[in-house]
Amino acid sequence: MPTREEIHQAYLEGEEAVVALFERTIGQLAARVQALEDQLAKNSRNSGKPPSSEGLKKPAPRSLRKRSGKKRGGQPGHKGHTLKAVEHPQRRVVHRVERCEHCQAPLAKVEASRSG
Repeated sequence: MPTREEIHQAYLEGEEAVVALFERTIGQLAARVQALEDQLAKNSRNSGKPPSSEGLKKPAPRSLRKRSGKKRGGQPGHKGHTLKAVEHPQRRVVHRVERCEHCQAPLAKVEASRSG
């Protein structure tokens, strides 16, 4: 920004000096506004900024997959593959708990009980 003295000096020099000072000042301000607008428009997708620098203004992620037009879930005519519970299984697998999940105490000498 021009100082008061620079403005007064341009006034004393005449109309052309005032116009030149005005144009120079407007040009500097326009360049500054453009630089600030460019800085605001940058994000991690269109610049070298890391995504972590965006804070809460991150753009929503966009998938590159195209929509197929089908509804979600199983499609009509597709046979499911659900494992059904049976009364007499062919085999059983015992999964022993070796440590308490809360305190990590060994459970080798603790007798099993049904709770639940």
